[in-house]
Amino acid sequence: MGIITALISAIFIVSPPCIHPSQAAPGKVAHFNLENIAGGRMSSDDLKGKVAVVDVRATWCGQCIAEIPMYKRLYDAFERQDDVAIVGIVIESPRRDIPAKVRQLGIQYPILIGDAEAVDTFGVHGTPTTVVLDKDGTIYKRYVGNVRNKEQKIKQDIQDLLGQNSPGQ
Repeated sequence: MGIITALISAIFIVSPPCIHPSQAAPGKVAHFNLENIAGGRMSSDDLKGKVAVVDVRATWCGQCIAEIPMYKRLYDAFERQDDVAIVGIVIESPRRDIPAKVRQLGIQYPILIGDAEAVDTFGVHGTPTTVVLDKDGTIYKRYVGNVRNKEQKIKQDIQDLLGQNSPGQ
């Protein structure tokens, strides 16, 4: 019995908290300018006029890694649309680990290196956090933790913000 209790306790200690999704209070995301691991930088200005899905995660977060295939599918579904962007921001992770993890997972969408300011900008209180922005850079929804039917919800968010049916149905 003691071993089982210890194992269950260890799981809860090392796993990030699962927080229910919430719709953020309306507000524009503050200006950001982050390093893109592919080279150059990406700023909030690059997302103007686009519905943006911003995935904030850490390289060591198991739930975050488990969600990567979902973001790859979203990217594949919307990559031909100039008015939709899928972006990853990696936080609280050693810089040297990020490029190798991106290659290992086969990620094609932009991955930015986050900092404490990015955590504040996107209102991150746990990982994974997904923030959906409208074309004006206003937070439409925020999903924190492991959310049931997250991919379908994000697709619906994108479609609602575009005001039309989009690919990937």
